[in-house]
Amino acid sequence: MKKNQLLIDIMIILGISTILAFWFNGLSNPNAISLIREKQALEIANDDEFEQINTNSAISSDTLPIKDLPKDTLPIKKDSVKPIPSTQQVASANDGNKSVEDQGPAKAKAVNYVQVKKLLADPSVMVIDARNEHEFAEGHLPKARNIFAMEFQQYIPELIGMNKDIRIIVYCGGGQCELSHELSNNLIGLGFKKVYIYIGGWDDWKQNGSGK
Repeated sequence: MKKNQLLIDIMIILGISTILAFWFNGLSNPNAISLIREKQALEIANDDEFEQINTNSAISSDTLPIKDLPKDTLPIKKDSVKPIPSTQQVASANDGNKSVEDQGPAKAKAVNYVQVKKLLADPSVMVIDARNEHEFAEGHLPKARNIFAMEFQQYIPELIGMNKDIRIIVYCGGGQCELSHELSNNLIGLGFKKVYIYIGGWDDWKQNGSGK
């Protein structure tokens, strides 16, 4: 009898705790946690963003450890330096084209198979597979490195010192997989400004005949 009563007491306590938790989260907490995860809406990357990819660099993110990637992957040519515009010219230009800083925090953009192929032509582009090591070992994109989204914290010491202007492609399995979104948010949190999510992921890469 005592055991049965103890179980009943435990169930009552758990029931009351659950009700209070839902009440606090849904009614009294202005920053309540959503019980249904909302799908992250991504801006689609424009092809114009990839017109200046660096195809001549001899340095590849595939051949160097993360911490040894160059600080300046896209050097400015001497003959491309333009004179400093006047204040009036700057003000006029900013009306239609705001800098990344003016637009607020960076946001990841969605890229498709064709855009990924174009980005891969640039050796300075970093490709990150957000899946676990077993899935990565079964197949992955060319020159991809594996950073499992759930283990992101252990890579922070290597990533934090990198050039934050490099382009990064993040992907996972595609479909309902959200590891790429999780990893992209963490990368942006570290200060990376050009993060692209390959929405189709590994499944789309294989369907297009590129998977090995």
